[in-house]
Amino acid sequence: MSPTARDRHSLLLLALVTAIVAELVRASGPLLDHAFAAGVTTAALAALATYLAPAVLVAALTAGRPVSGRTVLVAVSLLVAARVGLQALGARIATVPPAPELGELRFYGGLGTVALGFGTLVLVAAFASGTSAEPADDGAPPPGPGSLVARGVTLGLLGAAAVAVLQDTWDAVWRSDAASWAVTGLLSAGALVVAVRLRRRGHRPGARGLWLLGPFLALGVQAFANPAFVASTTGLPLAAASGATAVAALGVGVALSVHRPTVGPWAAAVAFVGGTWLLFLTVPLLADPAPVWSWALLVVATALPAAGARTLAAAWSRPTRVLRGRRLVGVTAAAGLGAALPLLVYQLHFEVPLPVPAGLVPVVAAAVVALPALVGSRRLARLAPTAGPLLTGAVALLAVIGTATTFWSGPGSADGREQDVADDDALTVLSWNVHYGVGPGPSVRLGEMADVVEDSGADVVALQEVSRGWVLGGGADMLSFLADATGMEHAFVPAADRRFGNALLWDPERVTASDVDRVALPFGDGPQDRSALAATFRPAGGDTTTDGVRVVVTHLQHREESRTTRLEQLDALFDAEPVDGAYVLAGDLNAEPGWPEIAALEERGLVSGQDAVGDPAVLTSPAVDPRYRVDWILASADLEFTAFEVLDATTSDHRPLVATVAPAG
Repeated sequence: MSPTARDRHSLLLLALVTAIVAELVRASGPLLDHAFAAGVTTAALAALATYLAPAVLVAALTAGRPVSGRTVLVAVSLLVAARVGLQALGARIATVPPAPELGELRFYGGLGTVALGFGTLVLVAAFASGTSAEPADDGAPPPGPGSLVARGVTLGLLGAAAVAVLQDTWDAVWRSDAASWAVTGLLSAGALVVAVRLRRRGHRPGARGLWLLGPFLALGVQAFANPAFVASTTGLPLAAASGATAVAALGVGVALSVHRPTVGPWAAAVAFVGGTWLLFLTVPLLADPAPVWSWALLVVATALPAAGARTLAAAWSRPTRVLRGRRLVGVTAAAGLGAALPLLVYQLHFEVPLPVPAGLVPVVAAAVVALPALVGSRRLARLAPTAGPLLTGAVALLAVIGTATTFWSGPGSADGREQDVADDDALTVLSWNVHYGVGPGPSVRLGEMADVVEDSGADVVALQEVSRGWVLGGGADMLSFLADATGMEHAFVPAADRRFGNALLWDPERVTASDVDRVALPFGDGPQDRSALAATFRPAGGDTTTDGVRVVVTHLQHREESRTTRLEQLDALFDAEPVDGAYVLAGDLNAEPGWPEIAALEERGLVSGQDAVGDPAVLTSPAVDPRYRVDWILASADLEFTAFEVLDATTSDHRPLVATVAPAG
């Protein structure tokens, strides 16, 4: 095999393994959410154990020897077997009644596969960084030791993002359909075939500082290779974010393929940190960005992968001696911590607040990646043109296909939805805390959530804890997925951050929405920012001069001892959205019957649908074996409830409520 061919195969293997691991890192979020049931400390320890375990794997596979092609083949084979086994377990879970033992097997097996994947990625990166010392076929200078790795990891992340878009951001690991098996099979088989081709290759001295792989991977999964993050941060449709992935892949190819780059390592490092700062620390200050801001932010998000790849390549431009033994194990442990801490601390901030903004965490991670580039080599050797353009084009094409399917699919058809409410003046409302898409098990069953919404016959859907790229929720864009699957239009307002909040969906064939407003609620005792979303709904095609029904969705502070904060939040809500005319309030109020919060609502003339026409004894949370009643749909005196039901659905940690209201009298 020629030197260029070896580099080309190493690049492809690195991209494929990175794509597999990116999905597994996203999957670790819902898996670790399962550990939150035992407390924040348990979840944190589980996360640290998961991302430190790869060091043990590397020690076992290398036994003090340098990484060779055979070592990589063994690691990739184990990863493929574990990933396919995880997919088979998910298919088994989908076909049998909920079984706690299967859920625990998915929890431990899933986290074990995450650890195996991350360890394999470090081994492949160490193996690929020992590029050949010979010139390329065209006589060009040999690539720097980190150029190939930087390109492979970045394109692998962008490829994983493109694959996620093709699946409507609902990853294959949580699904059991033919498409999910096809994705898993193609990525796994591709990695295994390439690893077999490289099995006879030895190892050469590689790049110094490979532990930077950890924080860079965390930033990619969380931000620049996360279409849901880009869409929610910019305020643009998911199709625009998907298109940005294609452009970003081409940008990576340009950034690492030219002989004399016009952008030096310093400029790339500053752009990488500055762009991360803008997306995480500046954007939260923009309550409602103007369109020009949205497109400017999209440009920043599109440029980040190229700036990051250029920064990494500069940081890895200094060769080191052959990685083996404790040195390689230490690199793996540092990379694992570098991946876990940015993801973990950012998410835990919303339960245990930091003394600084949570957005500073990814900015620090970007600075950690950038610093070695600033103190390292100022010159980046060229990556041979034959060792990457084909892969760059393939990733870009995959992203373009995903963009096209997202753009042209549009909202799904609503023709099949049950229309069992004959009275045009009646309005059916569903309220549901969807727990960022994560259900018991652990599981992410977005398809079943969409079925629940459609089967309810709701005209308006009020959702809380909607995730738009949160890694803890698997990185999915729940808002876009549910809207497309049900054929509904939607509005969204941030709460904890721009990727987590409240949403209203409505059937455009039944109702129209107007005067859509966001209400920011007092933080009080914390630990999360809260908000409310309100809109006025009128029958579609009806008299637009009628007052309509004002529907408000909110989610109040969740700790029992935060009663004072909840009362303050209700005061702020009614100051902004007073009960005037036909009015419906829906949401997770984190208050039970008889509490002062419910009394405050009754004093404003609101009546609980469950108490009026439903069964007051039915509890709503947790979804499996409920013990609390904290979810509510209430209406003003201008409306009367004609139906109310708590649905027996367990795809979230709360059960959904469905109520029908009509004009009183």
